[in-house]
Amino acid sequence: MRLSVKNPAAVAAAALALAVAAPATSDAAPLLGHAHRTVTAGGATYELDLLAAPAVLPPGGGTVFVAGTGYNRAQGIFLAFCAIPGAVRPGNPATYTTLPTPCLGGREAKDGSARRITDSDGGTPGITLPYGPGGSFVTTLNVRPRIADGVECDVDVRCAIVTRADFTATGDRSYDQYVPVSFRR
Repeated sequence: MRLSVKNPAAVAAAALALAVAAPATSDAAPLLGHAHRTVTAGGATYELDLLAAPAVLPPGGGTVFVAGTGYNRAQGIFLAFCAIPGAVRPGNPATYTTLPTPCLGGREAKDGSARRITDSDGGTPGITLPYGPGGSFVTTLNVRPRIADGVECDVDVRCAIVTRADFTATGDRSYDQYVPVSFRR
């Protein structure tokens, strides 16, 4: 696993979240899911890292601690829990050609299931968060297996914590990242 440490505060926050989230049983869920990709935009190169814990949740869902670093602060992103499109293979950005959908919540969701990360003005309080130093963010998402009517993770679709370019560049797949998450059955 490659982990960028360009933002020690984000990494420390993620480590703290892992310590808080770690179950105390011998059949503990995987502690950490990770995604990485390199993006070039406007002549600059960005090393995007996305961390999520835990990667396996109880059957009814739960809270996932999420941290990112290396994102382009000039491009807002959505952070959500979405179905992984059929042709997408997490870890292989060449397959990220389709918008991740459906997603739990949405950009106006007030249940903690989605976030928008951006340095631009505006947004919904409690949902829209500013980037930290080095294009970082630390937050939580509340997720559950049923993400839309008739769409359930691990039954109908594979699901993941996802970042993607926000509504200012919906068709731009270069900020797509997938950290698969599943539910104990």
